[in-house]
This record gives sequence, structure tokens and C-alpha cells, in this order.
Amino acid sequence: MLRSTLFVLSATFLTAFGLRAQSASSLEIGDPTLNAGKVKWIPMQIETGDVLQGIPVERTIEVRNISDENLILLEVLSGCHCTVAEWTKEPIPPGNSGYIRVVFDAKEEGEFYKVISIRTNFDPETFLALGMVGRVVRRKPR
Repeated sequence: MLRSTLFVLSATFLTAFGLRAQSASSLEIGDPTLNAGKVKWIPMQIETGDVLQGIPVERTIEVRNISDENLILLEVLSGCHCTVAEWTKEPIPPGNSGYIRVVFDAKEEGEFYKVISIRTNFDPETFLALGMVGRVVRRKPR
């Protein structure tokens, strides 16, 4: 149930941002954009597991430039106000890494799937969606 719900949410989000249509199998394989073979996203989906309600969750995605030219993260968007992203603003030279730091506020109890959309100079017309998934659990009283 969770997997199908996550797929529907991802597909809806991707369509809303005007991404090229991709089959489910190509999305599971990895990066369906022109970034493929030029950028390595580590990880493409952040699995947080259970997190405590009210304690922000911070994770970092490594952005490794495996191309022969500078990589520029043109835009990084979060799908809601409960998730913010900071990222490397300067060009990332070949062989080097940058980052995308994602912070989710974890205010609401329950399962979550947050999408971070990224546009680069290698494929400026297309957003790549990376995910953060987990479950916010209520903190036990002391």
C-alpha cells in the first residue's frame, strides 16, 4: 500500500513539474534525465525509518560530478513548506562533489514521502525528483 501510494504521489509531482513521461521501470532504475552518466546522486532516496515527532530530520545527498564539465545545480525545490533544502551554489568541477541538505520539520505524526526536485545545467528543462521517506512517531512522555 505504501509503495503504491508513494508511486502515485511521485508520478503526480513529476507530471506537475512538466517532466518527460517515463515508465515505472525507468524510474526504478535511476536517473531518467540527461544527468544520467554525468551526476551521481547518493542516495537518490533517503530512508529515514522512524523519527520522533517535533524533532527536525536533517539528511544530506551527495552530488558527485562524474562528467568532464562543471556541474551547476540551477534550482532545488521542495514539495511543501515542511521541507527545506540548501545546496552547493558554486559550480562543481569534474570529479568533485557538492551537496543537497534536506531538513524536514517532522511536526505531523504518520508516514511521509517528501520530494526534492532538482534542475541542473546538464538538463535545464527537466526536474529530477529525489525522495525522503519515513514515519514520524509520537514522542513518549517522560
